[in-house]
Amino acid sequence: MVRWLRMKMNNRAAVVSLILGRVVYAINWYNVAAVFALTASELNQNVSGLGYVTSAFYVGIGVFQVPGGILAAKMGPRLTVVCGTTIASVTALLTGFAGNLAQLMVLRFFVGAGMALVFAPGVILVTRFIQRGSEGYGVGLYNSAFYLGGAIGLSGWAVLAATVGWRGSLLISGSLGLLTSALIIFFVPKDIRRSGFKVNLRHLKTVLLDKWLIALSVALLGLGVGSTVVGNFMAYYLETVTHMGVGQAGTVASLALVFGLVSAPFSGRVFDRFRNAKHLLLASGAFMTLGLGLAFFGTIYSAVLSGILVGLASGAGFTFGFSAAREANKLDPEYETLAVSWVNSISLFGDFAPPLLFSFFAIQYGYSSAWLYLAVIAFALMSPVLFSKAPKSLARRTNEVTD
Repeated sequence: MVRWLRMKMNNRAAVVSLILGRVVYAINWYNVAAVFALTASELNQNVSGLGYVTSAFYVGIGVFQVPGGILAAKMGPRLTVVCGTTIASVTALLTGFAGNLAQLMVLRFFVGAGMALVFAPGVILVTRFIQRGSEGYGVGLYNSAFYLGGAIGLSGWAVLAATVGWRGSLLISGSLGLLTSALIIFFVPKDIRRSGFKVNLRHLKTVLLDKWLIALSVALLGLGVGSTVVGNFMAYYLETVTHMGVGQAGTVASLALVFGLVSAPFSGRVFDRFRNAKHLLLASGAFMTLGLGLAFFGTIYSAVLSGILVGLASGAGFTFGFSAAREANKLDPEYETLAVSWVNSISLFGDFAPPLLFSFFAIQYGYSSAWLYLAVIAFALMSPVLFSKAPKSLARRTNEVTD
């Protein structure tokens, strides 16, 4: 709160606009999972259909992360966020008109592609307006907006779909996205472009081959395994296996996002203070693995506890990872966006696999085994970060904050 009060009024307006955009961004991320029980009935689909749709989304958001980072370095983060928000919102709105699974997959791919242009530039913009020395708090604040929107998307959109239909609910969320695009245009100051700056291929290679950034992205992929399957399958699982109502199942599934909302800004402060990214990420991974493993028991109570632990781990781990990626940039500040995009691209592109694996395991061996197998995969992906060498820049920043 003290950091918020110290911000200039124009900075506050910019941050509020970006945060509102992030909230609606998350609604459009999770709303299809919330309404898929209704969608599946109309389009004659089952859990495998949800797996295909979810994977198409993650391929889109993963493939376009690096192009989004390059675009932000070339034309500025603000304009990149506006373009991405508009593309994602228009295609989210059009999803309400999908007539079959193939159309749904194509549209979700382009929703993901638009969102790929939003996250990393948004991180850079928010940290630009936050008080110096509190950049980790800014990343946490931006992440918390995602969890808030995700919770609304999972619980609120399930209720909304029961009232106006799944198509009407998607039309509403797409329209809200276009509104936030207008807010960003109006309230976020235009980028101040440095004359003479050009994207250097040698510098691009340095970023893309950085071993620490690759290790971070693999760790975030491990975290993404948990957040992806819980966020996209828990509601459908509770509806089909425990026969819970759509609204109630959405509420239980949204617990992961509610607790991510709680842990993200707090974790940003922890990172600002300690900056030991390895240990912080490994602790988050342990909570994530435990949370996924608890879903194995197949009860409503284990689902609730699973969502809580996965949410805490997700909110903390992604905040730690993206903060470390932003500060590990050794080159021109213009490449900060690319560093975050590169870390995000591997983790998100890899996230196309967990939905397919989970739906396969669920059909072949049952839901309990599916939760357990994915917990093992998440743990395996988190462990390599322990053997990676963090850049000295993080240690220097630690000394600066302590001093």
